[in-house]
Amino acid sequence: MKRLYQAVLGIIFLLLAFCKSLLIGKETSISIVVILMMIIVIGMIRFIDKEFHKLHLIYGGILIAEFAFLMKQNMLFLIVGTILLVIASLWNVWSLRIKERRRGVILVTGKVLYVLSVLVVSVCVMLNLYVKPITDSVQIAEDVNVMIDDNKLDSEESMLQDIITMNSYGSRTTGSRGHEQFISWLKQQLSDMGLKLHSDIYTLDQWEEKRSALLINQKEIHVSSAYPYSGETDENGVTGELIYVKRGNYNNVNGKIAVVEINTIKKLPTGLIMNKRDGFPSSSKVISGDGDLVLTSVLRNPNLKKAKEKGAKAVILVWKGVSDSKVEDQYVPFTDEYMGIPAIWVNETDGKKVIEAAKNNEQGTVILEAKKQKKALTESFYVAIEGKNKKESIIINSHTDGVNVVEENGAVGMLSMIRYLLKQNIQPERTMVFAFITGHFRLPEFKGTSQATSTWMNHHPELWDGKNGNIKAVAGITVEHLGSMEWKENESGEYKATGDIQTEYTYTGNEQMESIWKKAIEGRSMIRTVTLRGHNKFEFGESQPLFEARIPVIGLIQMPDYLMVNSESREMDRFNVSLMRQQIESLLKATLIVDKTPSEELGRSDKYSLFYGRTK
Repeated sequence: MKRLYQAVLGIIFLLLAFCKSLLIGKETSISIVVILMMIIVIGMIRFIDKEFHKLHLIYGGILIAEFAFLMKQNMLFLIVGTILLVIASLWNVWSLRIKERRRGVILVTGKVLYVLSVLVVSVCVMLNLYVKPITDSVQIAEDVNVMIDDNKLDSEESMLQDIITMNSYGSRTTGSRGHEQFISWLKQQLSDMGLKLHSDIYTLDQWEEKRSALLINQKEIHVSSAYPYSGETDENGVTGELIYVKRGNYNNVNGKIAVVEINTIKKLPTGLIMNKRDGFPSSSKVISGDGDLVLTSVLRNPNLKKAKEKGAKAVILVWKGVSDSKVEDQYVPFTDEYMGIPAIWVNETDGKKVIEAAKNNEQGTVILEAKKQKKALTESFYVAIEGKNKKESIIINSHTDGVNVVEENGAVGMLSMIRYLLKQNIQPERTMVFAFITGHFRLPEFKGTSQATSTWMNHHPELWDGKNGNIKAVAGITVEHLGSMEWKENESGEYKATGDIQTEYTYTGNEQMESIWKKAIEGRSMIRTVTLRGHNKFEFGESQPLFEARIPVIGLIQMPDYLMVNSESREMDRFNVSLMRQQIESLLKATLIVDKTPSEELGRSDKYSLFYGRTK
């Protein structure tokens, strides 16, 4: 009985240590469980052990460390308690002795497996010690207060006019005509403000859809959208036998058109890609369905390259488990290389007809006409407002390419920020660098080390790295997807407005930036903010390159379900200019507070947190 008790106790201790290491945000709950467990264990000593052992000192140490963690919420106590749990676990299991030979072999095998488990937990503990998943909160001094002069900030009418101008250029995918026109307009606006422009010209192999269609037995089937950078046909398309295959299984597609069903990931494992710091109001949380179509297109990628290698003429992708209206005009995935094989998306309703035809080996025709241009030109550019301190900078960035009103209107928001700062007629403490980045919609060519901003950063270390006399960037502010209202599928599967604003995810690089953002959003009438820490190498948006350079960031990014919709309306019915103006006001406040804050207080960005993040 005592041996069984030791074995069970050792395994429970190890599981608790494992949970404490992996489950961010659950540390307090797990500590309470550990304390209750230790009280029970210590209370049972007189019945099981009947005498005092050194192991009991470790039990006491665990109890003290867990109580201290509950009181102080300090990372050190968490780590100490976890290490002591591992030691107690090892002690209990390793001291087991069984004389019977057959059981002894089982025991040795079990101990080997157990030691491997201990090593895994130990590695997790050491990684947490390195990344520090729990950080001490920071309070801004009471006298730090920035008020935005409403008369100097662009009015809603002015902002809306800028948005209308941006939308007039149509789709603005990287290097497209609409993108070129939008960049020219932005540059003209900045020149009219008297700012000097600095441009970087890049080339890319550009692809842009002109027309897509699907015919089965000469009857047209509705196409939801084309697969970006898949491939192209002439005006007559490609015709062949339809064949229904599982995703990635293209063994029998030679000379045929493959039909593949893509199951939408409705409940994303958000704790693997996001880690919540806080919510405002406190009920705000990570929404597991946000970005579901974008992530589905990446995580359940159909592997068109393999289809091409196996001789398929084209691929028809059928959405499953998502409303027809939601998938309409979705420009996904936007992260693939050029594949060299035409592919189109079809909604679930029309997809049933396509699948039935494929199972009956009927003939189909896929048409995907596209404009292709080798070495098309595109550019990133920046302007600077010179500060009193010539050795430090603040980088404010967004990307200029996109497909609709919110993706991407950050550059328009930056214009309003710049106008406000210039109207103040006060020189900032630090040089403010406003970077307008291209390439977000062609990450295979512009990704650099992470997102497209990293390519620009690689070309301009003089603006941020602080080496060899270069300016040192002490903070970054990233402006993306402003004014997004929430649209979701209801319980009946209808895709409708919820009446709420889209969750305002904001990456805060460390606790100082977290406290600055809390200050900046005070008084907002439209608020639904969730602050995040970069997690498991994920940080969505163009703040990621700044974060990876250990520049403390505030990166605002809403992620509505229509983010990648390349529609003629540009999704204007889902945009709210009042929300956009409030967000710009918050971003301006944050920028001005950062400018007043000494660099030693701003510090460096935290490292990525690891394992399973907090989402509620």
